[in-house]
Amino acid sequence: MADPQRIKSSPLRLILRILALVLILVSTAFWISTGSHTGFSKDRVEIPQVDPITQIEYVDYEERFVMGVEFLALAYGLGVTSFGLSFAFRRKPN
Repeated sequence: MADPQRIKSSPLRLILRILALVLILVSTAFWISTGSHTGFSKDRVEIPQVDPITQIEYVDYEERFVMGVEFLALAYGLGVTSFGLSFAFRRKPN
C-alpha cells in the first residue's frame, strides 16, 4: 500500500536529473561526431599529403574544430553537479 505521508519528489528535482542525463548524452554524441579526440581540443587538423611530382610527403592543415576530452570532462562535471544538486530539492509533506 502507498503511504499517504510519503514525501513526493519535487518537479525541479526531476528537471535537474533529466537535464543531467541530456547534457551527458548530447556532449558524448557531439564528442564522438567531431572525432573522439582523446587529447586537448584542436582548431586545425593535420592532413598528410604527397607531392605529385617529387613524391615527398608533407603535412597540410585543415581549419576544423575537434572537441577534446576537456570539453567532455566539463560536460560530465556539469551533469554530475546537476544530478547532485537535485538532491537538495524535496517537496515537503502535507
